[in-house]
Amino acid sequence: MNTFAVYKYTMRKYPINKKFWMSHVIWLITFCVFFSMSVYFQPAYYAFISSIFNTFVIFSLYMVTTKILFPRYYKKGIDYFIISFFTVVAFSIIFLLVEIYIIPEYHNPAHEKPPLFFLFMRFFMTLGLSFFIGTSVSLMQHFTKLKEKEKVLIEEKLETELKLLKAQINPHFIFNALNNIYSLTYMKSQKAPESVLKLSEMLRYVFYDCNKDRVTLSSEIKYIENFNAFQQMKSDYKQNIGLIVDQKIENNKIAPMLLIPFLENAYKYSRIEENEDAFVRIEISGDNETLHFKIENSISQQVKSSHGSGIGIKNVQHRLDIIYPGQHELKIEDLKDIFRVELLLKL
Repeated sequence: MNTFAVYKYTMRKYPINKKFWMSHVIWLITFCVFFSMSVYFQPAYYAFISSIFNTFVIFSLYMVTTKILFPRYYKKGIDYFIISFFTVVAFSIIFLLVEIYIIPEYHNPAHEKPPLFFLFMRFFMTLGLSFFIGTSVSLMQHFTKLKEKEKVLIEEKLETELKLLKAQINPHFIFNALNNIYSLTYMKSQKAPESVLKLSEMLRYVFYDCNKDRVTLSSEIKYIENFNAFQQMKSDYKQNIGLIVDQKIENNKIAPMLLIPFLENAYKYSRIEENEDAFVRIEISGDNETLHFKIENSISQQVKSSHGSGIGIKNVQHRLDIIYPGQHELKIEDLKDIFRVELLLKL
């Protein structure tokens, strides 16, 4: 086994904790800064002892701030700063006593000791800086966690909304389909058995394939073809239904039932099964990165006043905003006698 393989195995078996090592590097740098300043005024041995002590002073209050003070008292507002102030004073007194009674034997005899008030203020200012840094770091970590929680909540909310939207789609389709079958059965049409078979195929797509986040465009197109055939069964004459599909994009994947509400809306407001002059035209094209969907229908005068009042298009607009934020362009034109929808989707 070569050296590189050994290194990869070691890193995989014993991964490096970057956060752990980064904190150690920072404290090492702090010690080096203190030592580089102290060594100018006293011998290396005394500078080393002094640097260790000063680093420990900062480290001690930093850990108390981040591990005890901030987690327990931050939400108490001004009380946090009052408790922290007395903590800094108490630590300053403790380290002052250590400086007076323990550290002197490690001091350079030639180094003159400063007044007690100066020593106290030095500890107080140093510990105050350590408290400020600890609070700032804790605040950043706190807000980072809040953002992460917010992100999780948003994702859960979007997932819930998508499930609710799908739940709205399925009953809406079944309601329309059963109405169609009822009409054929009531008229004792020979097309009734075929309509049940078509409905079975469509329900298989709705209840099985639509549980996935993405389906192939060919599945969605097959559903549209079945829907068109199902619609045609409602009339004795040949309805003016046009469907043009670019077959090279059929393997692309989209969110399920994304195009169907536009189709349902077109049939609903064209009343194509009642008017031989009515029409519904569908075009699906694009490439491996984009989908261009266009559908237009005539508008029946009987429903013109309420055209576009259904929840279908609002539903799909909401889904587009959730699933394809900033990746879609939806254009809706309500003209005099024609209603047109164009959807440009980045896959």
